Amino acid sequence: MDWDDLDEQFEIEIPLDEPVFPVSVVCDLLHMQYYMLHEIMKEGILAERKKKKHKKLFSKREVKKLKYIQYLIDERGVNVKGVKIILEMEDE
Repeated sequence: MDWDDLDEQFEIEIPLDEPVFPVSVVCDLLHMQYYMLHEIMKEGILAERKKKKHKKLFSKREVKKLKYIQYLIDERGVNVKGVKIILEMEDE
């Protein structure tokens, strides 16, 4: 038995809404500057959740939403306030 076999056998399922990713990891995964993430949270587009004392953690669902937000900003030229309006319209 090799490690690849063990990987499948011991796969850990993380629920989509479980906050597990710290800010630094989210920024690294998405190649996003911290100030942009801060602006998104400040605008109320993505609420910050704290699981441990003084730690901002994000779920897989929130990381996916941030990736979409990043697409709107980088590829479509939408500013943060515009992103908020688009997401509000999509929620309706």
